[in-house]
Amino acid sequence: MAISPSLPMPTTSEDDKRQRVRNYFKRANLKGPIILLVIALIVLTQSVGFGLLMLLAGGGWLFLELKPILDAPGDQTVDSWLVDDIDNLKKRSMERLNIDSSELIRDSVVIRGPILWNTNGVPVIDLTWKKGKDDRTRFSINAVTIVHLTEHKLSSYQCVYNFLKGVPLNESDDEFHYRDVVAVSTRDDSTNYTLPNGTIMKQAQFFKLAVSSGDKIEVVVNSSELLKFTGGSIVDTGLDTAIKALRKVLGEKKI
Repeated sequence: MAISPSLPMPTTSEDDKRQRVRNYFKRANLKGPIILLVIALIVLTQSVGFGLLMLLAGGGWLFLELKPILDAPGDQTVDSWLVDDIDNLKKRSMERLNIDSSELIRDSVVIRGPILWNTNGVPVIDLTWKKGKDDRTRFSINAVTIVHLTEHKLSSYQCVYNFLKGVPLNESDDEFHYRDVVAVSTRDDSTNYTLPNGTIMKQAQFFKLAVSSGDKIEVVVNSSELLKFTGGSIVDTGLDTAIKALRKVLGEKKI
């Protein structure tokens, strides 16, 4: 019996991907259309024709609010898309730092942290989040740090990544010799970020890499106040893997 060739899996265009990411984070405004539908039912008792027009308008409005959410991708799909985007950032960072993959002594280290406060270059409307079915919270804006480890130095790239638009903002990069790194740590520190509900996030957990010159790399990776606000846990930030990898390489290079 002849075996028919398997059909290729459909691909998602970049524009479609970004639209579906926006759908995932979209919050439906149901209050307006529901009010209109209630008013339409009241008007219907007085004027059938006008009431029916209002019902159609309210139903159409409700459909437009719900359709993007019904078309939204699942949690795992969104997670995999963000991983793909960060892989592209790895390539971008290596080009900026003029590093070839053959120079790396191990896989590059990635730490990402949530951003839900006013940030340079990010429209307020883009600052959003969603608690998934797995009770983990995803964020549309993320701080991304990528550390490349070569024979004699580590090179870092940092940006604010707008997942809705697929755009890195506020990019910076640094290079440090291993002998100059004095600390790789996590620590709780005071902050003064304002969350969307007006609450001040007074404390957060940071990843920190410090060098003898006083320069440092730091990323907010967690906050009990942020968890309380969003109502879910934070998706894996890569923190534990990064700490172990960096300490292992630093231990080897400083012997």
